[in-house]
Amino acid sequence: MDRLCSMIRKQRQNKNMTLKNMSEATSLSVSFLSDIERGVAKPSMASMRKIARALGISLLSFTDDADEDEAFQMPMQVDQGTSNVSKYVTNVKVVYAGQRKKLGYPDRPGYYELLTPDLNRQLEVLYVKIEPGFETGPEPIVDPPGEKFLYVLKGSYQTTINNEPYTLGPGDSIYYPANATVYFKNMSEHPVELILAVTPPGF
Repeated sequence: MDRLCSMIRKQRQNKNMTLKNMSEATSLSVSFLSDIERGVAKPSMASMRKIARALGISLLSFTDDADEDEAFQMPMQVDQGTSNVSKYVTNVKVVYAGQRKKLGYPDRPGYYELLTPDLNRQLEVLYVKIEPGFETGPEPIVDPPGEKFLYVLKGSYQTTINNEPYTLGPGDSIYYPANATVYFKNMSEHPVELILAVTPPGF
């Protein structure tokens, strides 16, 4: 938690943002943001995503092995019709099991691992493990427009997407808009394991 607070403060200062600027960009109060940076308040998943988005960095920047001064920057979204940037990667890159970027949320029993090499491509794929007791909190997760695909490897996955509840088991999958409102939790006594694909990268 201390490292997360320090990372948020350093990245905000690196971008010459005041707490007021951050408040305007996230719709979170100045006092709440100050409490987060001082380690007094614990941000929800939704709040952490808002903060990361305002800073222009990935949530994976908050991993234990990430450099506080060199955050995992989110790629600029470009119009492929007018850009000279290649639409698809042309090289091969392996991500070995022990080299994955891993993210855990404060006081929440679960984590995400990035299976793709980085965010500078058209697709982002994550392995997700949700331990018993893990939940998103009172605020929904809402990402920028795009598409998401989720495949259940193990356990019973309960989620609510745009106010519609779904329960999925091993082998089930679901496809939905990235900017849908999403809540999820693990109310069972066993872990849930998932594969999550996101396009464009936005985690």
